[in-house]
Amino acid sequence: MQTLTDTIRAHIESHYPLLYLITHEEKEADDLITNLSEDRKITEWNMAQGLVNFKTKQPLSEWSDLAAALDNLLAWDFSEAEHTIVIRDAHLGLKDQPVAVARLKALISKILTDSDVTATVFLISSQPYIPRELEKFITLFDMPLPNEAAIRALILQYTEAYDQTITDEDVTKLAMAFQGLTRYEIGQLINRGYQRDGNIGIEDLDLVHSEKAQIIKKSGIMEMLTVREKLEDIGGLHNLKPWLQQKANVMNDWSAARKFGVEMPKGVMIVGMPGCGKSLTAKATAALFNLPLLKLDMGALMGKYVGESEGNMRRAIQVAEAVSPCVLWVDEVEKAFVGIGSGGSGSEVATRLFGYFLTWMQEKTSQVFVIATANDISALPPELLRKGRFDEIFYVDFPNKAERIDIFNVHLKRRSKLNSRIDIGQLAAKTEGYSGADIESVVTEAIEQAFVDNHAELDTGRLLAVIQATHPLKEVMKTKVDEYQKKFAEMKIKKASKG
Repeated sequence: MQTLTDTIRAHIESHYPLLYLITHEEKEADDLITNLSEDRKITEWNMAQGLVNFKTKQPLSEWSDLAAALDNLLAWDFSEAEHTIVIRDAHLGLKDQPVAVARLKALISKILTDSDVTATVFLISSQPYIPRELEKFITLFDMPLPNEAAIRALILQYTEAYDQTITDEDVTKLAMAFQGLTRYEIGQLINRGYQRDGNIGIEDLDLVHSEKAQIIKKSGIMEMLTVREKLEDIGGLHNLKPWLQQKANVMNDWSAARKFGVEMPKGVMIVGMPGCGKSLTAKATAALFNLPLLKLDMGALMGKYVGESEGNMRRAIQVAEAVSPCVLWVDEVEKAFVGIGSGGSGSEVATRLFGYFLTWMQEKTSQVFVIATANDISALPPELLRKGRFDEIFYVDFPNKAERIDIFNVHLKRRSKLNSRIDIGQLAAKTEGYSGADIESVVTEAIEQAFVDNHAELDTGRLLAVIQATHPLKEVMKTKVDEYQKKFAEMKIKKASKG
């Protein structure tokens, strides 16, 4: 927070006219502005009351909308003192309000051109809204959520107030769980935990998980998936599985790993053929890590207003960090950035989304393990593929014979149908070019036929008959699959399978 304060102070002293604070924690924003405006007159506009005294919140005039309030401010004599003007809920006051935007621009022009005026305008909002007319004047600042040290201090503050004792180990576990939440949310959860059983400790972690589930539901752009799949439910992928197990060991003991000097895992991109286990791997990874799985719907990010898509992306990332530690699954990631460099109507929005996502992937320190899955890697910008974004990129091809044996075993055992009358080696030999999804479909169709045929026992002959009648994905989408395989062969990407 001190670094942010120093940065904003430097902007004020350099006469930047319009500073935009993005935060849900208005008290923290107020404290920051008060700290930066010790010798200044501070005036606030908010949607509930109009122009008010910043400190007392007492109205300075009858209620007025932002346009009228700015008209009032334009008539003020700012030369008599240094001023700070705070516009709260800026996105509500400015959106679809061209007069308010024009008058704010006129006020900024007055600040910049009148040498006798020393004033800074702060916009405060939970989400950014930047009209084109103001874009070159605005500097954006994200108010950071409390870090681990700040959360530890907050926990100890509450335990002292409630006359509680807590071990350092429990403080560390709670601090890790609370990461991504605001000070207000953390305080409310500690209060709820104490009111529930008169104690503050790790037994309150269920409240934290419940609160984070609420955050996801309210976001509207992500969903938390219930995971039943396990890594052993996936046949083959014998290079990818040990790699994921290594990352799981780090994530499951992050406190010790960090002390040892291990870098925070960023994530993995899994590319390759449809139906070959990319989605299943994403789900099984969350189970392996013992973490919640969030699925990001890239289509839901696209808004109809200027800046709305970027705001949605920012919000999605904030939600993921609020729920951390977690696994964030971005499915078919190539579709989100398909407009980049195409010159199409969506390319400008896609480019901005892509830039924001890249920056976050490069700089993130939160325990958000990103799994991005893609079918067509050639549609992705090369910047996304270089080291530093993801820890590794794996290519998933159609399963080889040994892997097809594994996959048949998995699906037959799961359905309690594996018996001595089934020659899995023969089945694997007859399913060259089948995806894992194709093989599962063969097994389920054969079981259904056996049921209809007087509950007959499943055997090799019945399964081979289904295979004979099946047209696998490699045949159905031959042109597209051949195109994908050619592109993947040209790229040096680590294979998820051995051999």
